[in-house]
Amino acid sequence: MKKLVVASNMKNEIEQVEEWYDFVKEIADGVLIVDTFSTDGSFEFFKDKPNVEILQSNIIVEQGYGPARNNLRIESKKYFPDAHWCIYLDFDERLDPEEFHQLRFLKDYLIDDYDVIAFPRIDWVDKERTAMAKDWHTNPDWQARMTRLNNPISYVRILHEQITGHKAIYCDLKNPKINHFHRATSPKKRDSIGKLCSKLHADDIEFGKTYPQHHKEAMYYERYLKEGLD
Repeated sequence: MKKLVVASNMKNEIEQVEEWYDFVKEIADGVLIVDTFSTDGSFEFFKDKPNVEILQSNIIVEQGYGPARNNLRIESKKYFPDAHWCIYLDFDERLDPEEFHQLRFLKDYLIDDYDVIAFPRIDWVDKERTAMAKDWHTNPDWQARMTRLNNPISYVRILHEQITGHKAIYCDLKNPKINHFHRATSPKKRDSIGKLCSKLHADDIEFGKTYPQHHKEAMYYERYLKEGLD
């Protein structure tokens, strides 16, 4: 069976690390985390966990999300050389256990013509899943998150990274869904991400004009200039 690495960037996720790890260890043959110098105990939580490699780097702040994704691929191949796939999952994202079987089926049997798998993402307004921001059946918010490590795939753009160098992306509404709980995290966490994203958009000289500003971006950028990053 083909081995899978779950890879993620992290900063100050102590409120979510235990729940995230409990789900991730059920699907991963290895876990690769690049920590942005957390100060809340997140880094220490993972130091003694089996099959987990945790590094520290400021790559997201300095270079952005595209280079950070490329770095996760590089480090996954380095620390888990026998892995075939890598899936990127943030700490506010979950897959449901009833869909683990479908994930494993895709991992082991998807034909080589497809070197990327995209998942529908549901943007929940709360952890209880009482409502979603948009109906995933009509607006699935496709996330090209699972890539073969033996192919020359890479990401471009500092913000809203785009995948390049791939053969084909496998998209199917029957693929496992990523449950996204960003709206249910603390206001402090959302503000921290908002300031970072506004900074990265301003830094993206090459591609920044090709995608629109978030409706709160000007406010977050002003706060970033006054407060810096958390």
